[in-house]
Amino acid sequence: MASDRLVRRLPRRIAGASAVEFALIFPIVFAIVYGGIVYGYIYFLQQRINFLAQEAVRAAIAVAPSDNAGAYLAAAQVQANLAISNNFTQAGSAVPAALSVTFSLLPDDGANGDTLMATLTYSLTAPVLFPTVSMPFVGTIPPVPPVLTATAVGRLS
Repeated sequence: MASDRLVRRLPRRIAGASAVEFALIFPIVFAIVYGGIVYGYIYFLQQRINFLAQEAVRAAIAVAPSDNAGAYLAAAQVQANLAISNNFTQAGSAVPAALSVTFSLLPDDGANGDTLMATLTYSLTAPVLFPTVSMPFVGTIPPVPPVLTATAVGRLS
């Protein structure tokens, strides 16, 4: 008689154990999956701004050099911004406000001429791209860098 009651209670005990196991495992699985998605997207963004930096330098090098470095940098900046804008337009979107481009003309090293350097920075915190989750004993998931940076260099001959 007592063994019949134990046999009838067993499925309820197993179901309760499954709920406890799920409650213990779910945060870990969620953190791994969400972190994988976020870091995959961050990797994609980094590759995108690397490509945009290269395209910006290619467009800027196509500008005819002048004796006035300030005028040349202004013209190169216009061409580079146009190349970046065209890249986003072809993709069907606008240039994000979090993306900033700076140019600098590195000094002549004496043998090969001046070098043009473009630096693109993309802020991941200005518009929050990824919500973070604060988990006990773990901290903030996922820990993302505040800024992505890409630099491309082109030699002017």
